[in-house]
Amino acid sequence: MRLGYYKFVIKDFLFNSFRNYKLRKHNFIGHNCKISKTAIFKGNVQIRDFVKVGTNVKLGYNVIVGSNANINNITIGDNSHIEGGVKITGNGKGEIKIGKECYIGVYNILDWSDNITIGNYVHIAGPSTGLWTHSSAKQCLAGLPLKNKDIKYRPTAPITIEDNVYIGGNCIIYPGVTIHQHSIVAPNSTVTKDVNSYTMVGGITAKIIKQLNY
Repeated sequence: MRLGYYKFVIKDFLFNSFRNYKLRKHNFIGHNCKISKTAIFKGNVQIRDFVKVGTNVKLGYNVIVGSNANINNITIGDNSHIEGGVKITGNGKGEIKIGKECYIGVYNILDWSDNITIGNYVHIAGPSTGLWTHSSAKQCLAGLPLKNKDIKYRPTAPITIEDNVYIGGNCIIYPGVTIHQHSIVAPNSTVTKDVNSYTMVGGITAKIIKQLNY
């Protein structure tokens, strides 16, 4: 029994050492990072210091992940940049897909309780913009314990952000919202309804500011 255990430990150590060698050969990995065995990096990825890369993570070419970020259940396209302190969190079966040439600003939060789909050339400025796919308001009002994840009291809905969208810092995007292509969400806004293409919205709750012409 003990010999089998030692064989397992040695095999696991050699596997991780070889994997870490391959990761560092083709990518930049900073200090004190934790990277899941299942993470996939296409190449030339930059992972800065103190980053946690959890399960179900796929990073395209030239992706940058800033210091102290925590990412999981996410696919990120080529040349995209995730700033420091970004938190990918959730409780459910959702996942997050981010296209190419996207920017996710410092200390932003993306919630995978349901799906989040982000197109190409999307900029979500920081700090503290949150994309929330669930609400626990009913759970709170009903006096239910936190471990109760009954969808009746903790409903979820996906968020979709199409190509060429700019979202300012300190915004909240509510569950079920679609932000259509070539639109702008002004900083400090709360978006509870869909945003049409070629439209700028802003405020609490967000309303149309003007039409955009490109």
